[in-house]
Amino acid sequence: MASIKKRPNGRWRARYRDSNNKEHASHFDTRAAAQQWLDAVTADLVRGTYVDPKAGKVTFGVFAEQWLASQTFDDSSREAVMSRLRVHLLPRFSGTELRAIRPSAIQAWLRGRQEKCAPTYVRVQLANLSAILGAAVDDGLIAKNPCASRSVRAPAVEQKLIIPWGHERTAAVIAAHPDRYRAMPIVAAGCGLRQGEIFGLRAEDVDFLRHKLSVRQQVKLVGGKPRTAPPKRGKTREIPLPESVALALAERLRAVPAGDDGLIFKSRENGLMNRSYYNTHIWKPALRVAGVAPTRENGMHALRHFYASVLLDAGENIRALADYLGHSDPGFTLRVYTHLMPNSEDRARRAVDAVLGPPADYSRTTGAEKN
Repeated sequence: MASIKKRPNGRWRARYRDSNNKEHASHFDTRAAAQQWLDAVTADLVRGTYVDPKAGKVTFGVFAEQWLASQTFDDSSREAVMSRLRVHLLPRFSGTELRAIRPSAIQAWLRGRQEKCAPTYVRVQLANLSAILGAAVDDGLIAKNPCASRSVRAPAVEQKLIIPWGHERTAAVIAAHPDRYRAMPIVAAGCGLRQGEIFGLRAEDVDFLRHKLSVRQQVKLVGGKPRTAPPKRGKTREIPLPESVALALAERLRAVPAGDDGLIFKSRENGLMNRSYYNTHIWKPALRVAGVAPTRENGMHALRHFYASVLLDAGENIRALADYLGHSDPGFTLRVYTHLMPNSEDRARRAVDAVLGPPADYSRTTGAEKN
């Protein structure tokens, strides 16, 4: 039910009842303005896109806290999202009502973030903001997600070509590791495991008879302390176990047998490996000994890239490489490593010639063909 009525003060009062029979009213200087407002509200009710104008009065900070509490993140993911909220989102939007967050405000915020953070990290922050505001839309607090506006543009990310290490550099970094930790870079270079997956590798995950290595867990930092957790996205996998890696792991287990938890690699205190300690006191010193700059690009992840380049050079297909690396999308693997794939032109020519024969065979025609 809707109506428009002129008030004693000369203004026009428009009112309506929503689907919950709750009455809403607003006042205007002219009847035309009141009718326009009422028509817009009625159209939203008919389309099913109506949102109570008072619903969005909750502040972003309050709703974000409720949203975070309801998520099913693992502990490390929750900690990362909480950190991004505290450092990057709440300082700007905490006290702002959801209904008052405009695309222009988001774009201005993005611009400010881009001046202080890498583009890839800014895009992650925007994804978190969009997820929260998307939940507000689902809850009927706001009509649409301002992050989805065409005027909101995340910073472009320049895709850097990965230049994998060569065999000599890889061997030098491995050789520069102390005996206690030398098998770790061998596993990274020979099986393509992530650092946390190497830390979480157990004796039972290594099948020396079948020449298989299973990735079933990883070690992550949660609250600054290492903890075991399922692999990234919970994706377990099996990887071919090269003889060189098997020998290195066998030697490691002979020198330092696995404990009750089965872990092959432990800290000096016989606890879980801590990436902060390893990177600072083991990995970077090994880089310096090998004459490699201890930069972000030369983190332990470089050995994963080395592994990928070796397999691609040997003719392995992208689907198999994606499985070995634990990528959920082979398209991602292709985008990252396509420039490392060997040129297929010669291979294509040889394949066709093997079927059709040399060109000379087609220079002779049969009598039937002549006719």
